[in-house]
Amino acid sequence: MNVLKLVNDKLEEWLIVLLLANIVVWVFVQVVLRYIFAWSLPWSEELVRWCFVWFIWVGVSYGFKVRKHICIDVLVNKLPVKAGRTVTITVNAVILWCLVKMAIYGIEQIYSPIIARQNSIVLFWPFTERHVSMFYLYASMPVGAALSCVRIVQSLIFDIRNFNTPQEAAA
Repeated sequence: MNVLKLVNDKLEEWLIVLLLANIVVWVFVQVVLRYIFAWSLPWSEELVRWCFVWFIWVGVSYGFKVRKHICIDVLVNKLPVKAGRTVTITVNAVILWCLVKMAIYGIEQIYSPIIARQNSIVLFWPFTERHVSMFYLYASMPVGAALSCVRIVQSLIFDIRNFNTPQEAAA
């Protein structure tokens, strides 16, 4: 159970750190190689692009986890507490529906024949001659949407459980 709690608490943070560290390292290496040695790695730009796409989708999930997405809440703050909570729950339910649809469409997309047959031109699996499938790039959308769904469901459960509690205790 401790492993599940650790994954629940830290998964997005670890992935964000890993992906951002990869982006920084490979961009730095590429800059040094280009401007000092007049040579470059052909695959590093695509790897950085892939890491950035995954970084964005994992970041979306992390934003839902910590409830720090940009929102305009001036109207909700002017409403009575229960009405504001009702609006928040409704908005989160709509977002959840959109994310579920996005995950479903993303899964359909990555298994479509066009994507399933595509390979990266410059990225190879380490120590092999096999190109990396574009499946792994396109999988970022359904995985990110599914992670976000989990976080939205957690927020909805928290909001529904604390619907009738005083405002100070629910925070």
